[in-house]
Amino acid sequence: MTHRKLLPAVITGIVTALPFALLVGCSDPGPAEEAGESVDETMEEAQEQFDDAVEATKEAAEDAAESVSDMVDEPGPAEEAGREVDDAAEEVEETAEELKED
Repeated sequence: MTHRKLLPAVITGIVTALPFALLVGCSDPGPAEEAGESVDETMEEAQEQFDDAVEATKEAAEDAAESVSDMVDEPGPAEEAGREVDDAAEEVEETAEELKED
């Protein structure tokens, strides 16, 4: 037999065996897949921790601003400090949103 006559038989064999090979190969995750899953889990945990930190910072800033506002009847340095805390909290929130989009 010549190579040209063998080629269709080889292609047919490969096409026939490929689905079985894929099924067998997909049954157990390999090291690369396990590493990928580990990275995904780590990223999800980091995102959750980051979100929690942003929320805690925002709440602390709001509480601080409210406390300052409660202590001062007239606008003054304390109210200005509270406004700066509010601005900082908003910047943190905006940065968090930008990081989520990336």
